[in-house]
Amino acid sequence: MKKNSFLMLCMLFAFGLNLYATNVNSSFTEEENCNETALTANSSLISAGSVWSYNDTGVDLGTAWKDVSYDDSSWASGNAIFGYGDGVESTTLDFGPDSNNKYPTYYFRHEFQIVDASVIGNLILGIMHDDGVVVYLNGTEVSRLNLPSGAITYNTYASSTIGGNDETSFNLVNIANSLQNGTNVLAVELHQATASSSDLGFDLLMEEENTSTFDCTNPHVGCFTSIVPTAQQNHMIIPQEHRFQLIFKQGDQYMDGSGTVPGNNDFTGYVPINGSSELGYVSVNHENNPGGVSILDVNFNDQTLLWEVTNTQPVDLYNNALVTTIRNCSGGVTPWGTVVTAEESTNGGDANSDGYEDVGWLVEIDPVTAEVMDYGNGQEKLWAMGRMNHENVVVSDDATTAYYGEDGGTDCVYKYVMDTPGNLSAGTLYVLVLDTPLANNDPTSSTAQWVEVPNTTPAERNNVRNAAAALGGTNFNGVEDCEISPLDGKVYFTAKGKNRTYRFTDNGTTAVSNFETFVGGMSYSINSTQGTYSEPWGNGNDNLTFDEKGNLWVLQDGGNNYIWVVRPNHTQSQPQVELFASMPAGSEPTGLTFTPDYKYGFFSIQHPSGANSPQQDATFNDITFDASATVVFALKENLGAQIPLSDFVADEVLVEEGDMVTFTDLTNNNPTAWEWTFEGGTPATSTDENPVVTYATEGVYSVTLKTTNMAGDNEVIKTDYIVVEDDLSVESSLKDIVSIYPNPTQGNVFVGINDISGQEINIQVFDLLGRKISEVNGMQTTGNQQEIKLDFSTFATSNQLYIIEVKIGAKTARYKVLKSN
Repeated sequence: MKKNSFLMLCMLFAFGLNLYATNVNSSFTEEENCNETALTANSSLISAGSVWSYNDTGVDLGTAWKDVSYDDSSWASGNAIFGYGDGVESTTLDFGPDSNNKYPTYYFRHEFQIVDASVIGNLILGIMHDDGVVVYLNGTEVSRLNLPSGAITYNTYASSTIGGNDETSFNLVNIANSLQNGTNVLAVELHQATASSSDLGFDLLMEEENTSTFDCTNPHVGCFTSIVPTAQQNHMIIPQEHRFQLIFKQGDQYMDGSGTVPGNNDFTGYVPINGSSELGYVSVNHENNPGGVSILDVNFNDQTLLWEVTNTQPVDLYNNALVTTIRNCSGGVTPWGTVVTAEESTNGGDANSDGYEDVGWLVEIDPVTAEVMDYGNGQEKLWAMGRMNHENVVVSDDATTAYYGEDGGTDCVYKYVMDTPGNLSAGTLYVLVLDTPLANNDPTSSTAQWVEVPNTTPAERNNVRNAAAALGGTNFNGVEDCEISPLDGKVYFTAKGKNRTYRFTDNGTTAVSNFETFVGGMSYSINSTQGTYSEPWGNGNDNLTFDEKGNLWVLQDGGNNYIWVVRPNHTQSQPQVELFASMPAGSEPTGLTFTPDYKYGFFSIQHPSGANSPQQDATFNDITFDASATVVFALKENLGAQIPLSDFVADEVLVEEGDMVTFTDLTNNNPTAWEWTFEGGTPATSTDENPVVTYATEGVYSVTLKTTNMAGDNEVIKTDYIVVEDDLSVESSLKDIVSIYPNPTQGNVFVGINDISGQEINIQVFDLLGRKISEVNGMQTTGNQQEIKLDFSTFATSNQLYIIEVKIGAKTARYKVLKSN
């Protein structure tokens, strides 16, 4: 294979986990040896599971074997994992003729090409080693693990035996960039701990250190500072940048008069009307027996900045065609605007004798009518998608393919390809089968296959999960949700019992590549408002949701029942994980859905404790999470009353003694109370919205306005805002000394000063809001006729009065000047 012929596309990495992946690229086949790879900046330089040349002959190779120029063409080659005795090896090494005197040392080389080493930053190695290892880059040692200091020879044994999960876990090592343009070689020697050791293992990956972060330059619902990690409290905790509003709760009365809202709110889906982010439907599952689905008609009030619910009603799932529904757990919203609800139970029975078991299906609902869809045969469940313990479903944007999983039974991942785009009633069903099994909950290869599952007859559809198991479908121990990334198009899914979220690339009908652990199974550094914490990921990986920036929102129904946010640039070696919310005591977060503009998110809170305490929501009223509920959340500036931004204007700012001034409130954000203070005015204070004030005494006075609403208060002070003269028609203090001309003016205004000498001149220009917009200070009178030019042409507003204040020595006079067109 020629060098420089392809770019490695894998970014497959795990730290503290087992993650194995092969190099994947569309320009070469698996038969080609990919020891030589051409790379550009920001690539994964060596992926886990890569092909290496290796020597397991039990021969001491000295020191030259690690150099770039060394000829390893006679060596064998194979994919990592290398080793023996653990059952996860891709390439089994020879330990020699005597199992009680195994070879002490093995040698590995991986050659790759670099186009421009200068654009690559520092490097990170992930090293899986059982037992000791030395790593060389271009002949120079860059890492040594579990081996003594000093010279290492062929007969050097590792310092200790590696056992348990440590045998198949990667250790993270940062190294300086010592790459060179052209050919580079990573060389590794692996050492046993004892001659009679029962096992051996090695894999390695290397990538450029990722220094990028999620960009919060512009406000976004995903921008926040993590909450402090905590066990559940008696209230919900969300970031200080956000608010929530309670919109729907167990025990409420349905607005259509059909009864009481049941509990166990689960999947929550927003369906826009005509693409609107302010008008739509919210669908809420009820994970009960019997189950149910509620449809809420919702709209956003852009005056109060609150969501309004104008109707609520249950979906009729209890008729002769549908019989019943049980444990409506997760679900999904389709690109064509319907809701799919998932039955997690598979209770037996065919009450209507239609050939299909009554429970264990996906069900599609039209939120406009709050009725189950009819594809021409009356209301039916989605038989072709198979009967199982359904949890979820996501449909591709092109409306051709659905992905979903089972929580119980086979615990498999499924793909369903529709015969007709946008029609879920008929299609071909596949189950995911990994090429090699998981080890310690992490992949041992990056590839998998889609295997078709028979789903034509009622009998086949009733028994899909048994057929999937017989076909080798991989058991992931509770597949709680599947989602498709808007950035890379990969499919992400949770495995509840394995405490992981995995992802993969669907390459078409049968092939899957880039299968890896994306997040979970370790602790993450959380930068909170009160410092940095190390917080375990925990278990119960449940619902997944992407926002448009590629942030993955992960809701957990185990551990501390958190909502996490995983940044789009996250890798297991360089984590980018935030902690968004902690649920009130006794509850778990369920569902999560966004409006199309991603300003608002909806989720539900299932089965909270009845002893929780009141807390304020965005209405600034006390609410209590003592029963299942549904909320909407957003950044503070987008939800609920905002603190007022106080402002006002006077109808006149230059008045004569005894004149009345009318003040008009211009405050934004809907103030509900006003506190005015009028220096020199009568009355001196007022709580009117638009008060009238009399000024009796000559002087220059300030005005203060403090406004309040339920969100808080804000104060503005306009200093020296009102000017009161004894007689505005004659500027008596500087009469016969100062003249202002021309007036009106279209451009320049001149201040003429007659015979006076040795006095300081200060001139200021104000608009009618009292804002100073120009000034001339520090000049001296000369004793002769002076003329000072003021340029009004730069003032933006025409046909408006301006006030020119002229101060000469201790005397001050003010003049009105009109700027005309």
